[in-house]
Amino acid sequence: RFRTMSTFDSCRGFGDYGLVRPLFATRRARWLARLALYGGFVLIGLPLAFSQVLVGTVRQPTTAAAPPWTEAPLEADGLRLRSWIARGDPWRPAVVVAHGVGDSLESYRELGETFHRRGHTVLLVDLRGHGGSAGRVTTLGGAEREDVRAGMRMLRAQGLAGPGFVLVGVSMGAVAVLRAAAAEPDVRAVIAEAPYDSYRETVARHAGLYYGLPRWLPLIPAAIAVAEWRAGFDADEVDAVAAARSVSAPLLAIVDGADPRMPEAVVRRVFDAHPGPKRLWIAPGAPHAGASHAPGYWPAVLGFQDASGLEDVSAGSAPPR
Repeated sequence: RFRTMSTFDSCRGFGDYGLVRPLFATRRARWLARLALYGGFVLIGLPLAFSQVLVGTVRQPTTAAAPPWTEAPLEADGLRLRSWIARGDPWRPAVVVAHGVGDSLESYRELGETFHRRGHTVLLVDLRGHGGSAGRVTTLGGAEREDVRAGMRMLRAQGLAGPGFVLVGVSMGAVAVLRAAAAEPDVRAVIAEAPYDSYRETVARHAGLYYGLPRWLPLIPAAIAVAEWRAGFDADEVDAVAAARSVSAPLLAIVDGADPRMPEAVVRRVFDAHPGPKRLWIAPGAPHAGASHAPGYWPAVLGFQDASGLEDVSAGSAPPR
């Protein structure tokens, strides 16, 4: 015989676990169910949450471009990017500047104007997911290489980079410009401040620095795997040490003297991999991404440019800060 189940019967059956009641009939079964629940959280929930730290971006407020800057929209991987350009002498190397995580091109306006006063065309780029550029995730210099290369293509197309490029990057931006320089033949010099060595190494180091997590914890590679899936990149390819080996242009590697994130030992791995010519400068007391505010920054940068044959710089000609 069949009987009609009322709404009350359905609710009561659900409250008594209904059809799945046999799965929880014993203490052992309930313990296994809890284990599966908690295990799922550990194996899926924690890596997913930690991956957000890796791919998440923080957007800074944007401002309108003012002279000598004008807006210069770019496109990379189908994403519309914001950039500012200050046009200079087309027969001097063009300077492309890439910022770090959570930053924007506004932070490098003064630096760019100093290069511009020396006659260079300067392009400041908001990397994907930052400032006024499209995108919701970051790859810490992986896909951002294509943002730098998009800026280079635009400058070439406008005839503003006849003698080539000087690529300037900070932190994530340093990794992006190193990787771009390895693939572009007309790069004349690279200035890389606080680059990390490789994606996997920097994630493990930051996990210990900020969260006290040991390197052997499986959460770290699991979170990287989820980040790769979410952002569509290969973490093993994001390697500044490998990129430096392939860069033929002169390199100025800058260490922020008071930076626990990318200390001298890390930057030296990148520096040592470069075949040369190269220089290493330590900005005394500078925090992460703060070298450009150190008193010796411009003498170091302009001395490097002079030694690299980019321009004749007389002693004591460093512009005021």
